[in-house]
Amino acid sequence: MMKKIDRLISKGFDERLHQLDRLTVEIARFFAVPTENRFWPLLKNQRITLLTDDPHFATQARFQQHLLCKYLSKCLNTNIRGIDIKVIGLHLASIEQKTSEFRVSSNTASIMKSIAQSIDDKELREAIEQLAKTASRPVQGIN
Repeated sequence: MMKKIDRLISKGFDERLHQLDRLTVEIARFFAVPTENRFWPLLKNQRITLLTDDPHFATQARFQQHLLCKYLSKCLNTNIRGIDIKVIGLHLASIEQKTSEFRVSSNTASIMKSIAQSIDDKELREAIEQLAKTASRPVQGIN
């Protein structure tokens, strides 16, 4: 007999996820920032660890951590004892955000095209060929 997927999730786990969602929404509301890919809060023993990949946001949060602690204690109707703000390194993500360009050498592009020729799936073969062609073009406007 097949069980629905939601039966496999324990009630405590589900409640914990809702608690973290609410915590994220309240922190975003406090700082007036979007919640997507900016910070990740963790709550343990009435203490929040706020992880972020943005050092500017971390600095802002550190300056306002006491106000944030009071705000969250009031909103969540619980006693938040403290907040630790930590910057996590997402090195590859930050490089990709800064450059927004993905380039490969002409040698790599020719290897990709060679590999694509041995693929039977027409759509996959064309996608890899297009990727090799697009990724090997020189970046416009850079000297």
